[in-house]
Amino acid sequence: MIIKRQLSILLVLPVATACGLVAQGANGGASAPFLPSQKQGGVTSPSPSPQKQGVVTVAEAKQILARWDSSEKEAMRQGGTDWSAAEAGLMAEIHQAEVRLDRLQGDTPKVPQSRIVKSHFVIPRAGAGTPWFMAEFRRRDGNRRWDQVIFAKTQAGWRMVAVSASLGRIPTPARDHDGFATVLAPDDRAELVVSPQELTRTHARLLTTAGDDPRANRLILRNIFTWDADTRKLDRENLPTGWNLRRNTQPAQELYALRTTSGGALVWYGITEEDTYTARPGAPGMEFYSGSLAKPLSNGKTFREKAVYKRASMYFAVVPKSKGKVKILWSRNGFLSATGS
Repeated sequence: MIIKRQLSILLVLPVATACGLVAQGANGGASAPFLPSQKQGGVTSPSPSPQKQGVVTVAEAKQILARWDSSEKEAMRQGGTDWSAAEAGLMAEIHQAEVRLDRLQGDTPKVPQSRIVKSHFVIPRAGAGTPWFMAEFRRRDGNRRWDQVIFAKTQAGWRMVAVSASLGRIPTPARDHDGFATVLAPDDRAELVVSPQELTRTHARLLTTAGDDPRANRLILRNIFTWDADTRKLDRENLPTGWNLRRNTQPAQELYALRTTSGGALVWYGITEEDTYTARPGAPGMEFYSGSLAKPLSNGKTFREKAVYKRASMYFAVVPKSKGKVKILWSRNGFLSATGS
């Protein structure tokens, strides 16, 4: 059976009416979150403590978004092999892999060129862990799509570390009394069906078992964004005679979660996969089957002893409160390499 290549960016239908934003100014543009006034009766008050500040101001967030957009376009102009000026971590690996696979398959890789025309920012309070925030925006291209981008502060500066996209507004992030977004710790399961960290482990089991893990299927709603679990079953069914397959599927360090106004959570997370094929004595040579994206990555090579197929994925999910299934609303998949001897 031949599997057609899936789109690297998949879009979702509307799931809520409005995104939780920082306070809006009278002109409709974003203004600073609800912070104490700096002036009262002409007398300057003391600067707010770090606990009363966001990880960035809205003005800074706008600048970071603009620099990222410019750096993405420049990276593609330079060949799409180095995204370090715009991205970091797993997303940079996935993007580089996308460009490489596009070219191997004769496609022309690209990044959006139209201008960002609407942007909003979800900014957590400063002082807790690695600083990060979420920007949501649309482009002037007639497309109804909303993009969500997670920016984190790295040693090299602010970089994009996770993304998602939707055709409607995502569920509303909750805000505290100062107007800041409420960040969830990885192991925080308060009033949730699963913690963000356990969600990543459960999804990893779904992939490892090729969609056959009972608990994972009870927890995660199967839809077009869980298609990769089904392709793992095809990989297993197309395993050549005389070869063993060992899977190593792990949650990535990328994990970002926000509480929603309904009591649920928005979670961006990554998963890495490494499939190792090992020949038993007397086994014939192995090629990846034509429906596998490992085929172009391996250049059709015949392996005699061992082959290693590496992949990475980013997901965006909504975790419900108390009961129900987790809904994965977006995925982006990078096919990294297929090597061996």
